[in-house]
Amino acid sequence: MKVLVITSAFPARDGDPRGTFIDLLVRAIAEQGVEVIVLAPGAPGAAAAEVRRGVQVRRAQYWIDRWQTLAIGVSGIVPNLRRRPWLIVQLPILVATLTWHAVRLARGATLIHAHWVYPAGLAGLVAARVRGIPLVVTSHGGDLNLARRSRLLGWLVCWVGRSADLCIGVSHAMVDEFRRNGVPAERVHFLPLGVAPAEACEAGQGRLDPLRQEFVGQPGLRVVYVGGLIPQKSVITLLEAHAIAQERGGEMACLIVGAGPTEPSLRAFVRERRLRRVFFAGQQAPDTIRGWIRSSHVLVLPSLAEGRGLVLVEAMAEGLPVVASDIPGPRELALPGRTGFLFPPGDAAALADCLRRLADPSVRSRLGEGGRALVEEQGLTVDASARHHVAIYRALEAAPFRFREAEARRGRGAAP
Repeated sequence: MKVLVITSAFPARDGDPRGTFIDLLVRAIAEQGVEVIVLAPGAPGAAAAEVRRGVQVRRAQYWIDRWQTLAIGVSGIVPNLRRRPWLIVQLPILVATLTWHAVRLARGATLIHAHWVYPAGLAGLVAARVRGIPLVVTSHGGDLNLARRSRLLGWLVCWVGRSADLCIGVSHAMVDEFRRNGVPAERVHFLPLGVAPAEACEAGQGRLDPLRQEFVGQPGLRVVYVGGLIPQKSVITLLEAHAIAQERGGEMACLIVGAGPTEPSLRAFVRERRLRRVFFAGQQAPDTIRGWIRSSHVLVLPSLAEGRGLVLVEAMAEGLPVVASDIPGPRELALPGRTGFLFPPGDAAALADCLRRLADPSVRSRLGEGGRALVEEQGLTVDASARHHVAIYRALEAAPFRFREAEARRGRGAAP
């Protein structure tokens, strides 16, 4: 079996955080005996063709090398366009180049798996029809969330989603969103991503760097955020909660792991409010993230929109309680009283109340064990996710047009 994976986010080099969960998944799928070729947009300094940890990677060079900036960074294509509108000139070339490479690389492939509805799903749809093979499209949240506010993107989701042989949502909320856009229920599947087991992340941690050592030595509750510093992540809500805790006299240290365009304003807020014990770790290598999480007592995800929040699973696998915004996706993991707490999006006072409850070590211990149990119960490991993906691939290989035939029967008035 040969699978072409198309994605708009994939690490360009070691230490690049963008698309690391796709990298982890395709490697696990390859270990299941599947030949995987990854197609991703070009990136400054990235090789056009390479073998990355046993997986073939091809990059669609869509502009002058150093100016290929549309699909890089932690934000994604649409947010990049909002910040730098002139990048719109790169968009049609990126889509055309991805499509051309997809058609070429799909020769002899069993199926195409596109991660994100656009632009990967669009390129995959053309290539799948040219080659006469099935198309699987996975949404990780950002594409469907943005499509709610854009008529053009909404139309793309409808067209690509209805044309694909199978759509995968990484959360139940994404499954519902596909169905809301007209994709028949039998062609939408819930399949969450998984993380590496905690024991697999022990190696390579090495000595603690000075910043992490300082953080570990802080008194009181140690809180960590891991992710991009972009508006939709609403890290400012966490800092506002820290300010409330400080005013109440509570002991709390806050660690921000990540980088992005909102970092200057976040640092300015810390200075203006004279917040103590706030640490900015910057962008860290993906293989060290679990170590940073392990140095903390609780992980907070204050996002305004998410797919599911894979970092919540990483924290739960490490035995940390989790606190997240009460939004679709994260609420499937941050289960009040079992694995952590939820708070209304943007409500810093409510978040501060959640963190005050977690100052009690016995509460943290109970919720941390609940998180570990949920990871095990739901099989939220990358190996389990890879096995489920391969099972889907083999089902489509055996009967690649079974979903389309069922839909056609319904259209003729026959029972499915």
